[in-house]
Amino acid sequence: MRLWCLLTCLAVSMSCDTAGAQTMPQVSPAPKRQLVNITEPEANELIQKLKQAQRQLKAGESPRFELLTGSLAFLDAIRVSPREAFLAMPFDRVWEIERSRTDNRLWQPYKLAYAPKGPGQLYWKIEVVLGFYGDIERITMVYKPPAPF
Repeated sequence: MRLWCLLTCLAVSMSCDTAGAQTMPQVSPAPKRQLVNITEPEANELIQKLKQAQRQLKAGESPRFELLTGSLAFLDAIRVSPREAFLAMPFDRVWEIERSRTDNRLWQPYKLAYAPKGPGQLYWKIEVVLGFYGDIERITMVYKPPAPF
């Protein structure tokens, strides 16, 4: 009889553990930002500069940098003005930042990537050029399909 009670209790506890595991939502961790030729503090500083430029534009100030955007002609992203695209960009969610190598000491280019619908989908390729004093000189944003297209 004790063996029967022990087996019953064991079966009930196992079914509760299994049921609990099945009802727990599976949350995938946020992907870690990929950094190439840049440190985490430098990447954070670049993101802060971009967010500051967004705040300045929203506040009606006149930050002095070139802003260019584009996309394939048939995509809806082409209908959005460069300013709107820039202001809507969630720079905190950029998943890749790369410092490009250059021989020009006056310009420091960076490449960023942001995929709003996840990896393997259309994404924003963002190129940011900082000038000699670390100010933003140019931002180019292109909404495009992932490689190899």
